[in-house]
Amino acid sequence: MLTLYEYTQQPRFWVARDEHGYWLVPARDNGWQERSPFVGHVTALREVADLGGIDLGIPADGFTETLQQLPGLSLSNELGEQAFVTAQGAQVVSWKTADGKERMYLSAATGGMTASDMSVPAAAIRAGIPVCFPQFSDRGTIVKHGFVRNMPWTLAEGRTPAAVTMFIDDDAMTRAIWPHAFHAEVGVTLEPGRLIVSLSALNRSDQPWQFTAALHTYLRVDDVRQASLEGLQQVRYQDATAANVVVLQEDPAVRIGAELDRVYMSPPKKLMLLENGVPSLQIEQEGFADTVVWNPGPLKAAALSDFPDEGWLHMLCVEAACVIEPVVLQPGQGWTGRQLLSVPVA
Repeated sequence: MLTLYEYTQQPRFWVARDEHGYWLVPARDNGWQERSPFVGHVTALREVADLGGIDLGIPADGFTETLQQLPGLSLSNELGEQAFVTAQGAQVVSWKTADGKERMYLSAATGGMTASDMSVPAAAIRAGIPVCFPQFSDRGTIVKHGFVRNMPWTLAEGRTPAAVTMFIDDDAMTRAIWPHAFHAEVGVTLEPGRLIVSLSALNRSDQPWQFTAALHTYLRVDDVRQASLEGLQQVRYQDATAANVVVLQEDPAVRIGAELDRVYMSPPKKLMLLENGVPSLQIEQEGFADTVVWNPGPLKAAALSDFPDEGWLHMLCVEAACVIEPVVLQPGQGWTGRQLLSVPVA
């Protein structure tokens, strides 16, 4: 009878203990080998399950793949569509649809946790769908966009080829930054022609707390100057490039030729991204009260060390967000928001 443990320090892996109390570690042939001295590291173990002698033969964290040196895992569906989710930040950094088109922007100069550098907190990954929690941007007292995007997340049970859930809980490091007990989850589901990403938060403390958040989605476009975003006409927004003055969107479409940084308040639930006048992606959100539209423009892009000078031409952030009014959670209360990205049906 084997009891399985997870070694919680780096590198993470499975370790087992037999009925006689001997510690076993994975051997090269995917079996077990005795390594009694491992008992000295018992404080770094977390019991996972009683296997009854069954060898899973998989690494403890499940993040066995890399994309641009970022550890993570792949999802795929019956249409051959693919997504890649990183261990750091539970962040979708790639989504390829059935037409072979890459829908997520991934900066070639991005930072982030790599297999050779697992330092925590890691530099942010400028790509895909960063999770901003428990603070959006610099609208608060902690680090910009919160800290969960800079930390490793844990796989939850129930992973399938096309869906995964990951979570992060408060610990000593997070409480030193933000003194609250929480549980957060990100769910990623790859449906035919559609990517669904959810963010959930749970107050595990005995006091209420509040947060702002966003799914900071970087959409890839061929040329942002030829792209437009429809559905926001007659919606008010805060313009962060003009001291957050409130402006009414009068034009039928949002177009980008320079820096743009807007928080649209109470927007419609469905927007459409067009490229060269052709619908390219439908963008929906649920549970989020605001939509952020951002592009750094050429001047700010040139000043960003993790962003190519011409990178601004190939991305547009359309973010599901709770910014204007923070979400307040009572003890034991939870919240969930989702963003749904769909390829328009011809």
